[in-house]
Parts: sequence; C-alpha cells; structure tokens
Amino acid sequence: MEFWSKTRDGQDPKHSIKVVNILNMINRRQFIKRVVIGYGSLLLLPGCVRGTQKGVYRVLTNEEADCLGCICEQFIPADQYVGAREAGVVNYIDKVLYRYFPELKETYQKGIYSLEAYCKDTYGKFFAQLDWNTQYTLMVKMEKAELPESFWERVLQKDFFNMALRHTMQGYYGPPRHGGNKDYVSYRMMRLDFPLLAGQNRYEK
Repeated sequence: MEFWSKTRDGQDPKHSIKVVNILNMINRRQFIKRVVIGYGSLLLLPGCVRGTQKGVYRVLTNEEADCLGCICEQFIPADQYVGAREAGVVNYIDKVLYRYFPELKETYQKGIYSLEAYCKDTYGKFFAQLDWNTQYTLMVKMEKAELPESFWERVLQKDFFNMALRHTMQGYYGPPRHGGNKDYVSYRMMRLDFPLLAGQNRYEK
C-alpha cells in the first residue's frame, strides 16, 4: 500500500497526510501507536556549495546530509512540532551507519547520488534546492519506482526509499540517546513521560 495519501480537502502536498500502510490517519499521536506496532523493538534499541566536504557527521558529507535531510523532512514535515530534519534524524542515521550498520553506507551514498544526478539533469539543481512540491512529487515517484531507471542502475530506488523511511521513523520516535528525537519532540507530541523508563512510567490508556 502506498505511503502517500492526499488530504480529503485537497490541500497542497506540504499539508498532506503521510501514512505507513494505514490510510485516513487523523493525527501523529495515532500514527505513533501504529509505528510502534510496525517497528517494535527497532524503536527501543538499548543504549549500547557541492563537493565531498566532511562536517559534523561521521559518515555522511555535508552535501549528502543536506539531501537526506530533505528526504526525511518529506516523511515527517514540521507542523506544530518540528519535523524530521530539526529533530536530528540525519544525525541518527549517520550514527547508525557509523556504529551499527556500516554496510548500509554504500546504499545510502548510491541512493543519494542517483537522486542528485536525476535532479541535476532534469532541473539543473540539487534535491535540497528544489521547492517543496517538486520534492514531494519526486518522492512519490521514487516510492513507486517511476523515476528513470537509467539513474538508478546502482541501487533500487524503492529499496532506498524504504530504508530512508524506516530510519526516519526510528530516528524521530526512538530514544534521543541514539541521536534523533531532539528534545524528546515525539514524546512531548504524544504526551509521554520522559526519559522513558521501562517499568516506572505510567501512561493513560
């Protein structure tokens, strides 16, 4: 089932409702309940200008981080709460690639390269330089594997899309100690106690 679903009142894509195998979702608080079911323990892991300039990241370049940040923001855009980018999701992904899954580094790099190559060839701009609606349209096509295959010979665009989506959800809704969910934004959004201490917190049903 598709990730994207337009709002019933026909609002522009920036205000569209994003869904993960669940349509007609009302708000983010309902959404996280489904995310926890869908990703389970992945969200509760124990604590255990263009070029190739390195910045504050361990694995990603600044340019790769810019592109990835815009992708993540499309998944979880800002509303009354900050979106994925400001919540530190890119930092979470970079940390995951460095500490836990270095084998995914190449997939991310190939996916970002493929998307950037298509954007540069088609629009004369990089993905982060495109307007919101154009980014949205490209994400919809990527999910459906409808971007030109000639730009995606090194990695399957749908695989890249799903990997970025999965890590965005983990970074936004998981414990801040893993690098995302800055200032406990998702916990505050759902009115959860924080820090989350298993067996000690009490939540309303």
